[in-house]
Amino acid sequence: MDGTPWAVWGCNPDQHLPDSEYLAKAKLGIGDSYYREGGIAGLKQSIVEYKDFITFFPFLDEAAYAQMQIAMGHYRQMEKAGSGSFRGGAKRRPNSRRSWKKYPNSPLVPQAEQHLRETQEVIAEGNFRVANFYYIRNGYKAAGARLIELTKPVSALQRGRQSQTGMLGQIYERSEHNEMAAQYYARIVKEYPFSSMAGDAKAKLTKFGTPVPQPDPTAVARMQKEQDAAHNRPNILLRSMGGT
Repeated sequence: MDGTPWAVWGCNPDQHLPDSEYLAKAKLGIGDSYYREGGIAGLKQSIVEYKDFITFFPFLDEAAYAQMQIAMGHYRQMEKAGSGSFRGGAKRRPNSRRSWKKYPNSPLVPQAEQHLRETQEVIAEGNFRVANFYYIRNGYKAAGARLIELTKPVSALQRGRQSQTGMLGQIYERSEHNEMAAQYYARIVKEYPFSSMAGDAKAKLTKFGTPVPQPDPTAVARMQKEQDAAHNRPNILLRSMGGT
């Protein structure tokens, strides 16, 4: 065949070769054919075929490959944050993690985990954009609900977390929930001690009559390392260009 999906040629191995030793390979080939075809329709159909393969041949080594291809089918549909595919990926994210627990020894696990992290970051980035949209329009309740998830330790969006934490502090302060606001301002002081927001956070805590916590030593070491890396980066660039 030339890559054209099996269905186009009228060949359905499930119907014509039910007892063939090649049935599993043929079933996987159908999924691969649709996957190579690409496009939304092709990728969706490949996912159906790969799921069928796992249903009928769950104990074959290729089942882990089929699971990987299912994930990649969703991954390739995720064109940009806010699209329908993006939202669909958000709903399927927990299922993807549970599915890979079935194949803990597969060599594909590291690659799958990397793609899962990338997907989670895109989802988190999209949720932050929605939160920021509501925040700048004073829709604090809608913004806060999304920001709370993004500031949890398990959140995939590490970049900009101090800003998200500060935004939550401001939301609760403006809503006159100073006790809750103080919790987020205290996190700024503890977790981002060198941040430009730390000074304001300390002032807010003093205003609320809340003790100002000491910076976390791990956070201090992390931010010091980040600052050193940023300080050295221009010199590295100059050396690469022949400068001193």
